[in-house]
Amino acid sequence: MAFSLTKTGAVPVGQSREESQKLLDKTTSALHALEALKSEPLDLSVIEDVSEILHSAASGQVLTVRELCRVRRMLGAARAVSEKLAAIAEGGSLERYTPLLEILQGCNFQLELERKIGFCIDCSLSTILGRASEELELIREERKRNMENLDFLLKEVSVSIFQAGGIDKPLITKRRSRMCVGVKATHKYLLPGGVVLNVSSSGATYFMEPKEAVELNNIEVKLSNSEKAEEMAILSLLTSEIAESEAEIKYLLDRLIEVDLAFARAAYAQWVNGVCPILSSKESEMLISNGADNALSIDIEGMQHPLLLGSFLSNSTDFITSNSMGPSVLGNTSGEMTPIKSSKVVSNFPIPIDIKVQCGTRVVIISGPNTGGKTASMKTLGLASIMSKAGMYLPAKKQPRLPWFDLVLADIGDSQSLQQSFNI
Repeated sequence: MAFSLTKTGAVPVGQSREESQKLLDKTTSALHALEALKSEPLDLSVIEDVSEILHSAASGQVLTVRELCRVRRMLGAARAVSEKLAAIAEGGSLERYTPLLEILQGCNFQLELERKIGFCIDCSLSTILGRASEELELIREERKRNMENLDFLLKEVSVSIFQAGGIDKPLITKRRSRMCVGVKATHKYLLPGGVVLNVSSSGATYFMEPKEAVELNNIEVKLSNSEKAEEMAILSLLTSEIAESEAEIKYLLDRLIEVDLAFARAAYAQWVNGVCPILSSKESEMLISNGADNALSIDIEGMQHPLLLGSFLSNSTDFITSNSMGPSVLGNTSGEMTPIKSSKVVSNFPIPIDIKVQCGTRVVIISGPNTGGKTASMKTLGLASIMSKAGMYLPAKKQPRLPWFDLVLADIGDSQSLQQSFNI
């Protein structure tokens, strides 16, 4: 679900330092959860976005069996996610998982609605169960008895037609919603008083309803219509319950998207071996600057351009040590090996840069030769600022420190881009 937000640019970004810090806390919490769930990963992809279904229900449209089953699956998957997070929190440090657990606090998982849909519908077969209502069960029982009588009668008639040479083999079929038998056009006299419902394309076979079957067929049509009406009533009832709970289910969906985003940020942090940034406030900067003449407002060491690094990791299966990318997430510095193929790939590995700006600095001017890395370095800082605001870890050697910027503005006057192997 969170992936759809990335395509529309609707990924949440903190509107204040406090909001961004909360996003970072959730990312850290999700990282702890990923570590705890290594043997049994949390699969959030099974949670479907049922927003359109909720809208249809709220607008008065009766939901189909499949749509109701989708809502049921979403509710069940949401409940399973909550229970799994609660279980790992109980088995470990509750404090570590509090930011994640707080996301789902106050959510109504609609357990009764989930059970009711499961009681009325067999989602594996996409059918309404007879137990859904007493009326439906009675209709289906009566219809079954009537069909048994109708089938017995038509078998007798069809066999007698076959024995009289009126058909090559006994044939029972349905035409115009009525059960009938096949008979050669030249032998239709074998069914006196019978009704011709249809004729084969060649005209050689008539599909006829024996007069003895007329009443039973009438009952079948009536019961079939009654069954459909009762099934529609059940679907309408379940739809109305979903419509009544629309706001709560949408709230639950929004919270699940928030959980999904937290795990996506955590997975990204693992992928790039990221480090959690420190967002300094004006007050903390003043305290730091008062304590030292060379105090730094921005202190980023060994950071790689996130997009260039992402491109490298996507296209490479080479071995590098995790320490070469900086400290592992959650403080794991084992330096485990990952695949390496050739020196060519190492040469394509994004060059880490240091960005350090002293406290109190208002403007920084960067100069140097063309294709020397000026734009790429500035874009790295810009991305670091935006990523930290969005609660993302940064691919750096040690924990970066930077202020929370309310705006990041860019005015790029050339056409250099990654497509020309320059900057991005």
